[in-house]
Amino acid sequence: DSIQSLEKVVPTWQKILHADLSLRCTILLAIILVWQLVALYVHGNVTNGALLFPTISDTFSELWRLLGTRMFWGQMGLTLGVLALCSLIGVSLGFLFAAFCISTRVGHHFLELVAPPMSSLPAVALISAAILAFSSNFSAMVFVVSNAVFWTVLASTHAGFTHVPQTLRRVGQNYGLRGFSLVYYILLPAALPSILTGVRLGISRAFQAFVAVELVLGAVWRDGALGFFIQEAKNNYQPPLVYAGLFAIMAISSLLDNQLFGFIERRTIIRWGMKT
Repeated sequence: DSIQSLEKVVPTWQKILHADLSLRCTILLAIILVWQLVALYVHGNVTNGALLFPTISDTFSELWRLLGTRMFWGQMGLTLGVLALCSLIGVSLGFLFAAFCISTRVGHHFLELVAPPMSSLPAVALISAAILAFSSNFSAMVFVVSNAVFWTVLASTHAGFTHVPQTLRRVGQNYGLRGFSLVYYILLPAALPSILTGVRLGISRAFQAFVAVELVLGAVWRDGALGFFIQEAKNNYQPPLVYAGLFAIMAISSLLDNQLFGFIERRTIIRWGMKT
């Protein structure tokens, strides 16, 4: 009875506010309101304020208009295509090298020697070297973006392999598993949470590297992707378009993170009881 009486005392508006979806919507609306007020203040009190910081209404208006154009959809499609290609290259090589490093002594020392400095090297710093090494901007871009994915996936996959309990390893060895067969049947399923985290971070870094490459090199293919779109909007002094491009990047990243990786996690590690 006392618990029921306490539940009755809690106001309805507090129950609504404590709900996850309602709380997130409230935070989002607060951000939009603050953005709009700050932008209006800048427009009214700063010289050329409209060129410095656009209102959220103008930004959403431009984004809505862009979604009705074929070119913008083509730029988003190119962005996703490049991310898919570079992620496939980086993830595949990262997993193979991690399996090599965990299976051999040479691989272990290679990882200890090379991985830390290469992981800390910014992707943009490789652009000049990639341009010298490859014959086209597109090839250089694929190398730079794939490199950003590779080291992240390699580090997280190797860390996942090394933290697999010795009991599981010995069970596999008792069944005659050695080398890559031990990796495939024992280490890979046990290290899957760490691997998925690395792939998620790797794709995030790939997105950052791809946009940075286009900001430096310009369009790497035909009409360019979202990085080139943002650069052109900046050169033409169109702040709403700049932020519209940024919102498009955040929307794509959020969809990949919540839908694609959320689906994979529900089908694997959550289903297997490795994550709640």
